[in-house]
Amino acid sequence: MRAPGCISCDILAGKRTHPGGVLYENDFWHADSIGEPVVWRGFLIIKLKRHCEHLAELSVEEAAALGPAIRAVCFGLSQVLKPAKVYVCSFGDDVGHIHFFVLPRPPEMHPGMHGVMRQLDLRTALTRYLGVEKWIIPSQEVAELAEQVRRQISEI
Repeated sequence: MRAPGCISCDILAGKRTHPGGVLYENDFWHADSIGEPVVWRGFLIIKLKRHCEHLAELSVEEAAALGPAIRAVCFGLSQVLKPAKVYVCSFGDDVGHIHFFVLPRPPEMHPGMHGVMRQLDLRTALTRYLGVEKWIIPSQEVAELAEQVRRQISEI
């Protein structure tokens, strides 16, 4: 089931595309890169294939398939970028469709999810609202990274 006006549903229906395409997919979950502009190297999204807005409403099968999806995406990203940590989080405020951010923390960055989220918010705001291009990662680089992650996932 798709919901009209839902960005995640539009992506799953092929109405929007992101550089690099699909990195991982199982019967219930889909992983790809974040939409442009990409301002964080390795920022990926894992989203449920059907429209659902509450984790408590996942089917038993969807819940069981989530762990392997997270593991595969984190494994692939870890093999390619060698981050100090990979964070996986879900907020669902702006986009209600269940989705998870997958954010690698570079080794040189101070530990902690809060620092990563602050940097991501700052980069996104300055890029989208003030036109600062300092952190924009070119689509080609995003696609190349996606291909490397996809290759690593296929070797699991």
